[in-house]
Amino acid sequence: MSTKDYNDYQAVAALGLLPDNENPLFLFNSTSKELLLDIVNGRLDPVQMARLELMNRGLDTETGNWIGWPKKSMEDVFK
Repeated sequence: MSTKDYNDYQAVAALGLLPDNENPLFLFNSTSKELLLDIVNGRLDPVQMARLELMNRGLDTETGNWIGWPKKSMEDVFK
């Protein structure tokens, strides 16, 4: 994220034009310090976790379209 992006997100947040749950500046607000440290230190992959969450919601990981809950092994998810 660039400084401009950061400032833009701050501005729309201040004006109430973007819901907090869609503003990336607030992505980790409720995340514990321990999980943040795991992410920063490479022990937890946030992209992998987002992929798993989309799959748990039955959404395609490329388009976000509903596809149902595919039967995938954990090895497929955590490649």
